[in-house]
Parts: sequence; structure tokens; C-alpha cells
Amino acid sequence: MKRRWTKWFFISLPVVLAAYVGIYLFLFSIKDQQTKQYRSTSLPSDYKFNFNEPVEELTIKAPQGGLLSALLFKAPQAKGVICFWKGGGGTLANWGLIAPQFLQYGYDVLITDYRQHGKSKGAISLANFYSDSQTVYDSLKRRYLEDEIVICGYSLGGRIAAHLASTNQPKFTFLIDPSSAGGDFSDRFTDLMYYPFPSVNGFTFLTDQDVQKAPSPVIVVSTDNPHSTAYQLNSVLSQHDQLLVIPNSTHATILNHPQTRQLLKKLLAGD
Repeated sequence: MKRRWTKWFFISLPVVLAAYVGIYLFLFSIKDQQTKQYRSTSLPSDYKFNFNEPVEELTIKAPQGGLLSALLFKAPQAKGVICFWKGGGGTLANWGLIAPQFLQYGYDVLITDYRQHGKSKGAISLANFYSDSQTVYDSLKRRYLEDEIVICGYSLGGRIAAHLASTNQPKFTFLIDPSSAGGDFSDRFTDLMYYPFPSVNGFTFLTDQDVQKAPSPVIVVSTDNPHSTAYQLNSVLSQHDQLLVIPNSTHATILNHPQTRQLLKKLLAGD
């Protein structure tokens, strides 16, 4: 019996290894195609934005051939600025509608379209997400004191906002249910499974590590889903950070949920 199992093992081992390597090579070969899930609707270069609030349209040059379209909404006698990072869908044409939510508390609002969103141009990559956000943040530091800048991100934007917070010192960072099309537990498990081969995931957002590195306070708003990225950040938050869990909220409803708005009011109107 033992000899039979030994024979079976040596016969099946090459087949298993071949399948293992084959699956890895396939996943690695389509690695670049992951960018498709981070694209959005394009807008013509002469598209005219139409909002009721005073707004300045900006075009920001970024490294690696990036050209970023952004809108800076103006509040009367602004006491600071919200550096807002939107979700993965839509463009400034619809995301600009969120500006009044911050303007009412006396803050200007800068909203930026990612590459291949709206009028923004350039190749999509994790490195470009991060470097573009830093370029935008640096442009704000030429207009405002850094302790007047609040970083805010929703969904995919929450991932990017967390990384930006890890390398800068804004007044605070507000993460609203940060998530993304990639970079969650399943991707990390895949990386671990194929170790020590190079990663097959081009967009592994290490948000928990970014939050731990942030020198200024981080406020997280989460649904009550214990498996979500936002909920699990509670284990790495420091004493000056904060987590608000909103029962019965969903990823789609949490951005404009009354409790999210109430917390924003407390943070922005009370300073």
C-alpha cells in the first residue's frame, strides 16, 4: 500500500506543479488588463462643466505622462480646503455635485478625475494613482497651509486618501468606506499562494499599513459588515483616530448617510 501511494505521489506531482505554474503564468499574463476595471467615462477636452457654485477648472501635469482634470470649488472666506478623492465610477460632471456638502462649512473643495476618467489622460497603474495624488496635494500646498488641508476619500478614493495621509501631515483624513476593485483579502491570499513568484496583482492597496503610518488623525466611516476593509481598519487605528460604524448602511448609501453628514458637520463646522 505504501509503495502504491509513493508511486501515485511521484506521478501526480509533476501534473500538479505544471497546473500550478500554468495558472500562475496565465494570471501574470493578464496582469496589465486589470487596468480596465479602473477606467471610467471619458469627456471631450472642450466639455463645459455646469455648477451653481463658484468653481475653477484646473489641469494638473503629473509624472509619467499624466494630465489630470480637477475642479476647485470656492467657499466665501474659506478656512481651508477638502482634497476629495472620488469613487471609481463617474466623472467630475457628476462628482462635482458633492461640493456643497463641504462648502457649507467654509471649506474649498478640490475634486480630481483619475487617469482615463473624464478629461484626465495617462496610463493607469497603482504607482500612478499614488504619485498623482501627491502631485495634486503638492499643488494645494502652494495655495493653503498644510494644516488647512483635509483629505477625504470614498470607496477607491478612500484607498488613495489613506496612502496620501501616510506620507503627509494634513489636518486630518476622512475615509468613507474605503474599498476598491482590487487589493483586498483575496488578492493578498493569491500573492501569498504564489510566493516567491512576482505578484500577479497590479493593484494591491495596503490601506491598513497606510493608516498606521499616518501622522495626523484618521477618521473612518464603515458599514456594519465585519469583512469590509473599513470595518477591519479598527484593529490598526491609534488613540487619536476614530471609527464610526453605521448600522444598516450600504456602500452605495454611506456617502450621503445622515450619520456621515452629521460627523462631517461636527468635524468641519466646529473648528
